[in-house]
Amino acid sequence: MSESSEIICKPTKWFIWRALLMLTMFGGFACYFLYDWKVGYPKKNYIIANYDAFNQAGKAWTVDANRVSQEAWNAFVEKQVIPFQEDRAMYPPDTDFEEGWPEILKKMDDHKRDDLWKEYSGEKGWPQQIDPAEDVKTSKQIKEQLIAALVCFFLAAVALFFLVRTKSRVMKVSEQGYYPPGGDLIPFDNMLTLDKRKWETKGLATLTYKDGDGEKKTKIDGMIYGQFKEEEGAPAEAFFQKVLAGFEGELIELIVEKDEEEDEADQSIGKKDDAPADDELSGEEQND
Repeated sequence: MSESSEIICKPTKWFIWRALLMLTMFGGFACYFLYDWKVGYPKKNYIIANYDAFNQAGKAWTVDANRVSQEAWNAFVEKQVIPFQEDRAMYPPDTDFEEGWPEILKKMDDHKRDDLWKEYSGEKGWPQQIDPAEDVKTSKQIKEQLIAALVCFFLAAVALFFLVRTKSRVMKVSEQGYYPPGGDLIPFDNMLTLDKRKWETKGLATLTYKDGDGEKKTKIDGMIYGQFKEEEGAPAEAFFQKVLAGFEGELIELIVEKDEEEDEADQSIGKKDDAPADDELSGEEQND
């Protein structure tokens, strides 16, 4: 339709990209936390338990009775189990809590404990540097990852909701009045006040209007609908000017007043400008 009859403002690219960014960010964090809850943290605890087995093997190797012969050492290794903690919720669901020490620990006579761990962890694709005191994750910490994932999924759902809802709406102004996004016509005759104090800085105005026996408020948001790019004709500004043209109620504007200190400073500067310079005064005295 022609601009004289009505102006329609669609959702801005600024809002759509921002909503997509929020959706991607919260969705990414949700997947990250969900992975740590289900896989990452339990797997890390399983690796640490295996690392503790290598530490135990290193200490056991210092006992003479355990290494009197290769057969004696092998028999000792075969009797040991990986030292899992009592809290079974810390580990993957398919963990065998009776799992024995890795077979590679039977080679302790030819290698150091650290060398065996580097070889074993390399085969498994595990980290070679382990700090059990810092890396172990309690079941409480694992549950916190699930909670964080659910919160992020909720925020992602909120972002998706507003994206879909806003993308399907427009705001419109015609000769009869204003159509808020997703709402019905608000005739100019029903408009009571228009607060435009945030329009210049945030592109936001608040409209109060009569609705039956009561009053309601709605927003005119030029940042979400229309935008202010001069090269595109500043649709939101043109929209707002058309609203102002038909509005007959009370207009609330931002009044900028100077502080008394600023007034005094201006007066002081004016007096200094009017006063003659010192050089000029000294010159006049010499002439006299």
